[in-house]
Amino acid sequence: MTLSKEEAVRFLRDVLQVPDLLKEEPSLSFLNEIVKSYQHMIPWQSLFAFAFPPSQRHLPTWEEIKRNQFAKRGGMCYENNMFMKELLYAFNFDVCYTSVQVENPNDHLTIMVRGLTGNSSRHWVDVGSTFPLFQAIPFDFDTNTIEYDIGFLRQRFVKTNSVIEWHHSRQHLPYDGCKLTNDGWYNFAHIKADIPCDLNVFKSAITYWYTVEEGNEFFQKPRAVIYEKNKLIAIKGRQLLIETTNKIIDRKKLGNFDEVLQAFETYFPQLPTEIVRDALHHTVFNI
Repeated sequence: MTLSKEEAVRFLRDVLQVPDLLKEEPSLSFLNEIVKSYQHMIPWQSLFAFAFPPSQRHLPTWEEIKRNQFAKRGGMCYENNMFMKELLYAFNFDVCYTSVQVENPNDHLTIMVRGLTGNSSRHWVDVGSTFPLFQAIPFDFDTNTIEYDIGFLRQRFVKTNSVIEWHHSRQHLPYDGCKLTNDGWYNFAHIKADIPCDLNVFKSAITYWYTVEEGNEFFQKPRAVIYEKNKLIAIKGRQLLIETTNKIIDRKKLGNFDEVLQAFETYFPQLPTEIVRDALHHTVFNI
């Protein structure tokens, strides 16, 4: 399960369309440009997981992941971040998996880049969430808290014992189940920043998101997310979300099946219509 240097070069040149990066040595600016370009070009989407009957649903194979990434079809955290890890490794970055808990242990797969700006430096990368993270986040900050305004979302990272908490501004509710901190932020996730992980650590928790219908929000409200010029475009169930100026997100309720399908064809043309149609029939229009 690797990506050859030739494949990595082709991905940067033809898919992310950043050929000038190929002239550079691996660096923080190189890394940040890949991360930003990826979120501009590759969607997060849960439709492919549920485009098949229950008996055929499965955790994607590496070949399926690679094929969908080169076709700009993306996927969920397992697909997008696994591919990103292999892409960075092909360009000689020192990378490992890092576990994040959103709802349950090891239910979100992310990446840590080590030794990039110093022997002990750590830069956290996540191109597998639905939130704007257009850069690698340095986890060697001196204070207990570091804040960022990235895209529409104000977010911060807080050191607490052996984990780093990922907080979101109350202006944007990530999930109904998020707890509030004492100073009014949503405590979205816990990052085990000091513990490198094997891929197998994630498989049990993440297989759930691809196979189980009951209680699965990605099944109940299948979605796709991309950032065009750093601005959010998303479809979540029967809702279209488009970020306008001043970090305002316009929300439009979509009606019948044809209207939802048309929205996917308009804003996510890289997703095959037959796959989208099947996913909608199995999920939001079959619940």
